[in-house]
Amino acid sequence: MLEIVSEKIEVNLNSSKCIEYLSDLNNYINLFPKDKIKNWESNKDFCTFSIQNTYVLDIKKKAVSKNKIHLKSEKKSPFNFNIIIDIQDLKSETCTAQITSKADVSPMLKVIVGKPLNELFNYMANSIEKAILTE
Repeated sequence: MLEIVSEKIEVNLNSSKCIEYLSDLNNYINLFPKDKIKNWESNKDFCTFSIQNTYVLDIKKKAVSKNKIHLKSEKKSPFNFNIIIDIQDLKSETCTAQITSKADVSPMLKVIVGKPLNELFNYMANSIEKAILTE
């Protein structure tokens, strides 16, 4: 099992705005590096795309609560994974965001995908505030 935890990022928005934005998977295209994502398709509860022309990731929204969004892999993904986006209030107009993922990968694949996925989740966490403000 590969566990990846992004940096905890301070976002200058309230948590409800972050949860609302991140609850719609159409918005996730704004969280990924544009040069690494191809063939994006999405709706409010689902997205699929190829990453670096290597893997197709197929993601479905599983649950949304006051502080968390739970996503999970679907059939096209090369391995099973869960993603939790945790949003916590700091002050009235500030919150933190952190992305955690658990992926069921072989030890060999763990070595190959661990660092790139960690970098990707850090990029995504750092993109939340900008994505919401430029919407």
